[in-house]
Amino acid sequence: MTRALELAARGLYTTTPNPRVGCVLVRDGAVVGEGWHERAGEPHAEAHALRAAGDRAQGATAYVTLEPCAHQGRTPPCVDALVEAKVARVVAAMQDPNPLVAGKSLERLRAARVEVACGLLENEARELNIGFVSRMTRGRPWVRMKIAASLDGRTALLNGRSQWITGAEARRDGHAWRARACAVLTGIGTVMDDNPQLTVREVETLVQPIRQPIRVVVDSRLETPLSAKVLGPGTLIAAAAGNAPGAKMLADEGAEVVVISPRSWASSRGAGSTKCTWRRVTS
Repeated sequence: MTRALELAARGLYTTTPNPRVGCVLVRDGAVVGEGWHERAGEPHAEAHALRAAGDRAQGATAYVTLEPCAHQGRTPPCVDALVEAKVARVVAAMQDPNPLVAGKSLERLRAARVEVACGLLENEARELNIGFVSRMTRGRPWVRMKIAASLDGRTALLNGRSQWITGAEARRDGHAWRARACAVLTGIGTVMDDNPQLTVREVETLVQPIRQPIRVVVDSRLETPLSAKVLGPGTLIAAAAGNAPGAKMLADEGAEVVVISPRSWASSRGAGSTKCTWRRVTS
């Protein structure tokens, strides 16, 4: 299972929105096949491992970091492939939190008289797919905040001339976290002061081209300059003033403008939440 997790981690920057999954097939104490999910829409880890094993998959044990899928998507159900290959045992690190699966594959395997175990290195498997788990179980993304600050709590020089207070190694680490995210969010202040690109540039991946996260700018009054490096396809501007003159111009630059307007503000404040409506502005 440790090897399966290592394989799954190879898809850390490329499988979104699918989970990262690795699979190792073992027969008579020897590895006969292994694989990992490389990119959404392409074969899953189990399919790669079964293809590598061929006839040697019969009677083998499959170690997989996530319960095999049980539904037809862009690829066929992996649980059916395992049954057809006549594996003897399936060890899953964790149950799939996706309601379309959620234990169904494990039951199908048992019904096919395949020995099943679940929970081996579950914490490690969950951490590898913490965003996927959060989306499936809470309906919300897993949010990370990156703050570069000095020991006295400062994020920039007082004269505003500094672009970074971090070193090259820290910036590379930031790009690695950015690469595994679905979206990167910043405010209009950062756009005005630093003019960032918010793209992944300093991370090497096994699958090319690298997947770029959506770039999100919180800009209530639509003040993002048309010269901002963040603009272009894959950029979303979250605003509160959809009728501002800049809305259409930003959309013409390739950005998607989403207007979020507070509704029933007074009553919702008392409930501890904010009810909002939103609409898209296109070119």
